Amino acid sequence: MSDSIYKNDISKFMGQLKDAVPELNDSWMDYHNEVFKEGKISKKDKQLIGLACAHMTSCPYCIRSRTKLALVAGATAEEIAETVFIAMRLAIGQPYAYSSIALENFDKMKNKESVTEGSFFSKNITPQIKDFHEHSGTMFEKFSVFNEKVYEDGHLSKKLKKGLMGLACAILAKCAWCIRSCIRDGIQEGVTKEEITEAINIAMVMNAGACWAHAGITMEVVDQSLSKTK
Repeated sequence: MSDSIYKNDISKFMGQLKDAVPELNDSWMDYHNEVFKEGKISKKDKQLIGLACAHMTSCPYCIRSRTKLALVAGATAEEIAETVFIAMRLAIGQPYAYSSIALENFDKMKNKESVTEGSFFSKNITPQIKDFHEHSGTMFEKFSVFNEKVYEDGHLSKKLKKGLMGLACAILAKCAWCIRSCIRDGIQEGVTKEEITEAINIAMVMNAGACWAHAGITMEVVDQSLSKTK
């Protein structure tokens, strides 16, 4: 990683970011720290949700830091592993739900119907999803087994997995149908509106946090460019 654009140690460049705009950075850290305090969701579960979100944002710095923070908060290797699979399931969820757009447009085009009227995002995509299942054959059978195993109670509860962690990942996946599904199942598992808002705030922090961590690359370029002009 040391020969990559992703450095093992970015502290020098993150320090330059903080020094350049200290008031902004302090305000950001105040929000960040407030979000990860013990609340309706425990500190450990918040770090695990953050870890799942880090996999959704594909930020290596966030993945590394949240793994360490989750371990410090008491998470086990098994809980961390299940967290990764929740992120994987929600990464699947977006193209799975969006298959409805592809299949709806396929049928309309085959029938010479207009595809420029109405909305892409129908509230009821059940017919298209059923169509997707039928044409997927054994692939859907395998997916269905994986889907059931991912969300069942294990080292982490189903409530945490889908109702909170899954919801945060669904928001980062920008999948309206996934969000709705996680809310529906979360309610069945007893999630509260307060817990949901805490999970959403974690997703917000992790999405912005990926930008913040990658600023190390930006500040390295700034540092190199300014050095050349001296």
